[in-house]
Amino acid sequence: MHEEHSTPAPLEGVRVLDLSRILAGPFCAMMLADLGAEVIKIETPWGDDSREFGPFWNGDSAYYRLFNRSKQGITLDLKNPTDVETFTELARRADVVVENFRPGVMDRLGIGPQELLKANPSLIITSISGFGQQGSFRELPAYDLVAQALSGLMSVTGPVGGPATRTGVSLGDLVPGLYATIATLAALRQREATGRGQHIDIAMYDSLVSILESVAMRSLHTDEDITAVGNDHAMTVPFSTYRVSDGDVVIAVSNAKLFERLAPAIGIEYMLEDSRYATNEARVARREEVRQLIEQAIANETVASLTAKLQQAGVPCAHVASVDEALHGPLGQERSVLATEADGFVTLASPLKIHGMRPPTPAPQLGQHNGGIGKLLAQPPKE
Repeated sequence: MHEEHSTPAPLEGVRVLDLSRILAGPFCAMMLADLGAEVIKIETPWGDDSREFGPFWNGDSAYYRLFNRSKQGITLDLKNPTDVETFTELARRADVVVENFRPGVMDRLGIGPQELLKANPSLIITSISGFGQQGSFRELPAYDLVAQALSGLMSVTGPVGGPATRTGVSLGDLVPGLYATIATLAALRQREATGRGQHIDIAMYDSLVSILESVAMRSLHTDEDITAVGNDHAMTVPFSTYRVSDGDVVIAVSNAKLFERLAPAIGIEYMLEDSRYATNEARVARREEVRQLIEQAIANETVASLTAKLQQAGVPCAHVASVDEALHGPLGQERSVLATEADGFVTLASPLKIHGMRPPTPAPQLGQHNGGIGKLLAQPPKE
């Protein structure tokens, strides 16, 4: 139960059954819980695989705790007909089901979307899979790495001329998790007008392809060979990391006005009058030459001196922070990027700044709320 607050949480009164495992689905359900939904995590009696993922805090997976915070936890064996019946009855009393089984698994268990919508026509079933609910790839297993590889994302990530590179975090799971949350919220809003639920189909592959932005536009509308360009931006120069005496500084110049500020700040004013460098098009054509000239100009600067100078000139820039600094440094502290749960577990805070948000509560132990199933079933079904 939530504490009494003057402002209701954004999703107060919404009940979510979280059947999902590991990352994409739990991330979606975690965001719904952050927004105040009552989220019931349903695991097998042996638990979500991610309970075994390190690192561990007081014997519990920190990974599991992050993505399953603020949820209740029950266990059901969905190969047991009695537990299937229990789940169906719970679904009759829910607003949303989040699942990330391979397509067809829920049908084989007897709790497919059509069966659930018959039991509760107002239910929203949000399905996340590798390649969607239809098509020749639908039953193939997919992890983040597989989705990144097939989406084209890996081919444009990494050093120039180097191997295709996975991003440093699991975007193949996190991006579809975000899309699933957006779609679920939209479906809840749509249900207010129609009274009807629906089955939402989110694919990891589709989700990653959809964020290819300028890379996809160049592939569609030019004859360019689209390859990785390291830390550079393929369409803007200078826009990358640049070496100074004690490290690297990010400089992000995306238009003519910013270049006009950068040039005098680092002593390359001559470029403003030189046709070889004066326009972005010219600089892109001489990308490596421009890099060399900039790095010559800033060679005696330190990270601190150059970022101070560029900030004063109004040029977007930054040092390259470590993860530890991002979490614990002045900016992270100012933005409150960390949250501490009641038992002392430190976790990532929600970035959503919305009235009625509640602080996170600890993820459930396996089967912690099994005793509350009867109370849930005693409630009337959703209309």
